[in-house]
Amino acid sequence: MKQHGTVTGLQLGALTFVFVFSTTIAFLISPLAGAASFDGGLCILLASICGTGIATLSLRFALRQPSNYLGEYGGTLINKYLHKGILFLMSFFFLHLASYILREFTDFFIPTYLRETPPVAVAVLVMVAVASLTQSGVSTVFRFAQGCFLFIGVLFVLKPLFFLTAMDTPMWYEFTRIHDWKALWAQTYAIIPWYGELIMFSYIVPELNTKQKNRKIIWIGSLAGTYILLVEFLLMMFFFGPKLGATLMYPALELTGFLHLGDFLRNTDALIVSIWFTGYFIKLSIIFTIGTLLFSQALSLSNYKPITFSLAAIVVSLSLILAKNPVELAEYFNSSWATFALFVESLFFIYPIVSWVKNRRTRSN
Repeated sequence: MKQHGTVTGLQLGALTFVFVFSTTIAFLISPLAGAASFDGGLCILLASICGTGIATLSLRFALRQPSNYLGEYGGTLINKYLHKGILFLMSFFFLHLASYILREFTDFFIPTYLRETPPVAVAVLVMVAVASLTQSGVSTVFRFAQGCFLFIGVLFVLKPLFFLTAMDTPMWYEFTRIHDWKALWAQTYAIIPWYGELIMFSYIVPELNTKQKNRKIIWIGSLAGTYILLVEFLLMMFFFGPKLGATLMYPALELTGFLHLGDFLRNTDALIVSIWFTGYFIKLSIIFTIGTLLFSQALSLSNYKPITFSLAAIVVSLSLILAKNPVELAEYFNSSWATFALFVESLFFIYPIVSWVKNRRTRSN
């Protein structure tokens, strides 16, 4: 594949920003309130630093060859069979993650807005749109993110202003001290992989404009998304408290009941959900695109377009059989996903470690 390098700094920052909080804001903060209570905000902050650090550290190595995909030249750095094994495992990780996000979406949307609609119909419609966007190229997903992030960002940045009076309470003191160190570590460990997924940028370096400070841009986008997460978590704790917040399925949506934009918009549910769906679609699209690209490189294909819709069908099928219900899905995620995700994300560092060892041997000789 030839180098494009068309992804601008704004597009990279926009996608990172939306990627960090799009699904996290809907599916993370409620379990976090139950597990870590008031320490949850610190868990998010620590995890953002660790996870983003992992992603930008990997990107530093990948940028040494800005014109080549790691999936194509990685076999020259390590054993080619090990390289293909890593690609297949990384591809499975992202495609499995895409199926998980798709299942979360169907579990949320069908009971609330699409009752009596078969889940398979909703999943197929969403993945057809995602696969079509993927076929347009990696850079197209970034352009789509750029077109949407300003509207998404403005809403979530301004949203806390409508709750300022309610946040002036003695509860602030609870956020300034550590209540449970064990829970703090356990939840931070669980959230790090959410940010570690940004390691995907290291596999698409030729798509990036390497004249810009890509690592700095990722840090800015990630911290901006973290700000949104922290604000939503604080709002949930102020309005519902840790016990009630932990029982709510979608606390970010419940908060909209307290938000009125003048007399012309008394119910903001539809507005919030439509904006959240846009961010969700962006995240699902880039994850599926990366998974498809890595799978094609593992098979040594020159183009991933012929296999796009086949992989989309696999993602739909996997999303339907992942779990029997949302509770079972959440239990699997909370029990083992973090360790699996960190293991897969860490496989990238085999390349710089082996490269460092080879260079040291060469210098010694």
